[in-house]
Amino acid sequence: MREREAGRGWFAQKRRALVSSALASLGLTFLPGEGRAADPIVPAEVILRNARVLTVNAAGDTAQAVAVAGNRILAVGADAAVMALANARTRVIDLRGATVIPGLRDSHLHTIGAARDIFNVALEDARDLDAILKALAARVATTPPGEWVIASSGWHEGQIAEGRMPTRGELDRISPDHPVFIPRGGHVAVVNSAALRLAGITRDTPDPRGGVIVRDGGEPTGFLIEGPAMNLVRRLLPLMSRERLTEGLARFSTVLAGLGVTASTEPGATPEEIGAYMDLWRMGGMRHRVRIMQRATGLADVRARSAVMAPNFGDDWLRVGGFKYLYDGGVEGAWTYDPYQIVEGEQTDPAFRGKLLGPAGGDAEALEMFRLAASRGWQFQVHMVGDATTDHVLDLWEKVAQDHPIADLRWAAMHVMLSRPASLDRMKTLGIRVTVQDQSVRLANNMLRYWGPERAAWCTPTKAVLDRGIPAGAGTDAPVAHWNPYVALWWLVTRKVEIRGRVTEPLGPDMAVSRQQALRLYTMGSADVDFMDDRAGSIEPGKLADLVVLSDDYLTVPEDRIRDLRSTLTMVDGRILHEA
Repeated sequence: MREREAGRGWFAQKRRALVSSALASLGLTFLPGEGRAADPIVPAEVILRNARVLTVNAAGDTAQAVAVAGNRILAVGADAAVMALANARTRVIDLRGATVIPGLRDSHLHTIGAARDIFNVALEDARDLDAILKALAARVATTPPGEWVIASSGWHEGQIAEGRMPTRGELDRISPDHPVFIPRGGHVAVVNSAALRLAGITRDTPDPRGGVIVRDGGEPTGFLIEGPAMNLVRRLLPLMSRERLTEGLARFSTVLAGLGVTASTEPGATPEEIGAYMDLWRMGGMRHRVRIMQRATGLADVRARSAVMAPNFGDDWLRVGGFKYLYDGGVEGAWTYDPYQIVEGEQTDPAFRGKLLGPAGGDAEALEMFRLAASRGWQFQVHMVGDATTDHVLDLWEKVAQDHPIADLRWAAMHVMLSRPASLDRMKTLGIRVTVQDQSVRLANNMLRYWGPERAAWCTPTKAVLDRGIPAGAGTDAPVAHWNPYVALWWLVTRKVEIRGRVTEPLGPDMAVSRQQALRLYTMGSADVDFMDDRAGSIEPGKLADLVVLSDDYLTVPEDRIRDLRSTLTMVDGRILHEA
């Protein structure tokens, strides 16, 4: 019996190979293997034809048509050859020359944060301070006395004409009695006097370890820098129920699918937040794929969570992939070798070099945390913005690598905003991956003010990363920045930014990359960081059918119109989830 089954298996493989060879001569490509998605005999359920298909395969091939069966890509090739796989039930979509790309994969998107923001005061489209204050005042008017008014975090003062945050006094005028909390990204917030009173923050309150309470003449201004300072107020905010968070996740996942983002990495979630994701997964409500990095605050987190879950546990819709650690701050608090510039009313210490946010047990605990994760087969991704932070973490990782193959575990450096050339060389030697994001588009205003023009121009040296052959993925860091992937692609190609609501000339143009490189970063590059490169990230037979049809030709549209691209059709797992 076993010999007969083996013979049948051999015959089936031979049959597939022969059919694949014959159809390849017609311009089709197939991946021999098991199952419907790789078997050319199976008829296509959906065919996208008369298109310009950017496959993002190793050769950078283009094609005319894509056939899909089940949740897999069945074939890619010329129109006539792919149409040979159609039958009476096949849905054939004539794209009339439109461009098809692999589903976009955001390698660093705080979907949890964006899900919460859906219920807060939206500031993402504000272009001046008056619009911000009016939006907050409108929420104050409909909020019961004494309850919190909370803004979304996915905005930046660089997008508004005044180029600054609202002041405590301005917030007091529109909300004298309601406490107001306005986060900007994940590293800065401004609050009003009512919020300061509730938090007990006075001139005598010391700066918490790793955070800064900005003061004027000793009095708190309401401006809080980095999580430890923000948490003095944030701990008082009303908790969002798990049901509410799950609703927000469902809504934001739909937003992303509509943009053509078919997968993202959640860079740091708590067990409770992972639970909300699992609820959405059980309900079948996910519209894009998510790989979660568990938020680690120290050794205890890694020890406990790695003991009960296996690395990359889950399926292709939802997977718990590794751990994330936040090792320094953002633009206003990254740990750097050289001091920050003076910024009146915000950064007044001429010796300030940012904050290193290592665990309470210092380097000894951090080293044990990293070693434990590596010994148990887990990926680690670490937030490192400042140049001094990067070298500090690499010092630790080089010790870990002496005993554990962290290159095989695809450990990744997040952001690498100010990482120096020598640090990038060390990453290459260690086999480290990198994830880059377009924070500069809206944060350049503060990069210039806090770091100065030289560091701001170097920020996120994408070309230097690629020139060294360091594997890298791209994304947005939303809602620290906006989640629109086409703005990120535009920035990667042009290095243009927004300052006070206006697009500027390129900032650091020598770090720009080609359109093909940018698209690869956002597809195969991100898939590689996520251990998905064998089944996603390119349009190739056998891979998951995650596809996007664009509103214009990505390769030929004028550079400044890349940011205006849109998805007219998004397919995830073989299902069309968005069609405009």
